[in-house]
Amino acid sequence: MNEAQAIDRCRRGDPSGLKVLFDLHREKVFRLSWRMLGSPHDAEDAVQEVYLKVFRSVGSYRGDSAFSTWLYRMTANHCLDILRRRKVLSFIGMDKAPEPPSTADASVEARRHLSPVVQQALSRLPDKQRACLLLCEMEEKSYEEISQALGISLGSVKSSIHRAKSAMKATLEKEGMTAEDV
Repeated sequence: MNEAQAIDRCRRGDPSGLKVLFDLHREKVFRLSWRMLGSPHDAEDAVQEVYLKVFRSVGSYRGDSAFSTWLYRMTANHCLDILRRRKVLSFIGMDKAPEPPSTADASVEARRHLSPVVQQALSRLPDKQRACLLLCEMEEKSYEEISQALGISLGSVKSSIHRAKSAMKATLEKEGMTAEDV
């Protein structure tokens, strides 16, 4: 079964279509979630929640863009919602310390050689900047694809990526690293 057939089956309420979509896109959704949320455990939860949302709302997918773009938008928005909830919980004092990533739980491919310094620098970026930078640099999406995926203007994407790169460079320089070290 191909992607279009799987989408059609999901629209008819057949979970076998969701299994195919899950198998096709799981790793990409996991990587984006893990990088945005900073924890493989949180990323696994996010993947499950995103696919439940996919099954419930696949009828709203119009086919104007690639399914993967629609899925990235859903994933990024879900992760941004989680990050917003974390900020609210932190503000009212109900947060918990984030768990460090476990090498046993995260796949080697998902880590893609990001050093702890780079992970920390990414975590300090504002949510929108982090999402734009990750989609551009790690997922190799074009500015136009990022604009569609996040539902923001092309200018906002360019500005966010520029600011994120500048912030990352400044953080890495403070740590005595250069882009070649990353």
